[in-house]
This record gives sequence, C-alpha cells and structure tokens, in this order.
Amino acid sequence: MLTNSVIQWLLEDSNPAIKYRTLTELLDKSIDDMEVQTTYKSIWQQKSIQKILTKQNENGTWDTSDYGMHTSLRYLTALAEHGLGCESRMDRAIDYAVASLKEIDNSTGSNESGGCSNALLLRAIVMLGYHNRPDVRMLLDNYASSQLYDGGFMCKRLLDKKPERKSCYKASVAALLLYAACKQKGITFENTDRLTEYFIKRDVFYTSDKSTMITGGRPGWRFIDNFFPIEPMRIGLPLILSSLCILGVGDGQGMDRAWTILEDKKNDTEKLILEGTLSKQPCSFGKVGQENKWMTFYSVLADKYRL
Repeated sequence: MLTNSVIQWLLEDSNPAIKYRTLTELLDKSIDDMEVQTTYKSIWQQKSIQKILTKQNENGTWDTSDYGMHTSLRYLTALAEHGLGCESRMDRAIDYAVASLKEIDNSTGSNESGGCSNALLLRAIVMLGYHNRPDVRMLLDNYASSQLYDGGFMCKRLLDKKPERKSCYKASVAALLLYAACKQKGITFENTDRLTEYFIKRDVFYTSDKSTMITGGRPGWRFIDNFFPIEPMRIGLPLILSSLCILGVGDGQGMDRAWTILEDKKNDTEKLILEGTLSKQPCSFGKVGQENKWMTFYSVLADKYRL
C-alpha cells in the first residue's frame, strides 16, 4: 500500500530522479506543476548525469570500454530510469540506437546482436519519450508481431535460425517490461493479454507446470531478487511485478505467489534492500545490502496498479 512514510522517503531531495518519478508516476502530479519542473531541472544538473552526457561520442555512442547496443542499453537505461525526457542532448544517442535496431530488424539470422537487449533498448527509448517517432513505432510494431504461439517471445537471432522454437522466459520478461513502458505512454498492443497470460499461467516465476521456480542466476541476480538496473540476463523482481500490474493483471489469479515473494523482501519499514547490481554501472543506483529507493519505488508502483 501507499504508506505515507515511504512516500516521504521517496520524495527526499537527496534523489531528485526518484522524487520526480514519485511526483509524476505515483502521485500523478502534472508536468506543469512548479515542484515537478524544479525537480526535473535538478536531475539534469546532477554530476552523474552530466558525466554520462560528456562521455558520449559524436556518433551517439559512449566510451570505448563498451560498444554498440550494450553501450546504448546501459547508458540510455540509466537516463530513462532518472525520468528524463526527449531533448536535443540525447538525440544523437537515440538516432544511433534506432539505426542499430533497424539494422538488426532487417538482418536474417547472421546478426548476433539480435537478443533480449533489443526489447530493453526499445523500452529505454520509449521511456525517454521518443515513442512517437515513426521509425520507433515501426520497430515496436515489428517486435510485437514476433510474439510466439504460447504468448511469449524469443530472441530474433534464434528465431531466424529456427522459427518453430518455443518462447524464452528471459526474452518474455524483456517484452513484459517493454509493453508496460509503452502502456504508460499510451501505446497498447492487441496481443498484450496473451503476454500477461504467459506469466499468469506459470504463477509468474515458475515453469509452465508450476513445479519449478525459474531463478535465472545466483542469489542477488535472480528474477526473484531486487536487482537493479536491468540488463538482458538480469531483471529484478519489483520491475516484473510492476509491469504486470501496469498491464492490468496485478491482483488476478496466478499472482499470489509472486506477491508473497515481494512482501517477504520488505523490511520493517516497508522498504526494499538492493540485492544485486551491475558490476559496472553508468552511474550509482545504490549499494548492495542497503535500502534502495529505486527498488522501493517500483514496489510502490506495483501496489498502485495492483487493483
């Protein structure tokens, strides 16, 4: 539930990004609200955001220690999670990311970059407000059309090699986050119900016969853990649950076990502890073992859309 003490914690000035997203996504404040505008401006002024922008190369990529799609995914996801919207300072990065995704879209099996990162990179582009670009809408429609018979998704490079494959749980989780981001921007897909049913029929985190939990890694890096920020192989529990809730199935049949897992993660003050993170982050999203505002925000977001 939306407890006042947790909301006040999320509204602290020490984390303007979480404050902005709490004001706009949890409390539904208008972007014309004075406090919202002031908070948004302060996000751009953060040293961590300025550092990300200054590291960007002329072609829209970042430093040479990373490359291509993975660079775009990590850095654009970081900017998106801070609640930032489309501005000229990010246009080059979006152009590069969209061009990369279009190249993969037009390839046939030989492009090894056609993995789960496609959907997650699209998610970042949508979150950043570039969802109405015609080329982005085309990429979204093409992605939605790749849904498989069981409601889930599979990496394009693997589908190109063997079209009759069953869906992949990890790829389907990435699709779930993308669909939720689109829904928040007013974009819906006709096949959304089939995707949510894919998770509901397996109690979210289990095999299709509900006998075995799908963990996806070591403790701290699993789907049932508080891992943040996302990467293709690791997506945290609160983001999965909040996505299902945004898509309208938060309190339906098949969700009880997932809610129990989340509730067990909360401490005495209803906050979540960060249990895992990237070894190399574009900017700090908190320390493992400490109360984390990002994870708690997504937990409260799930509660908001649960009913």
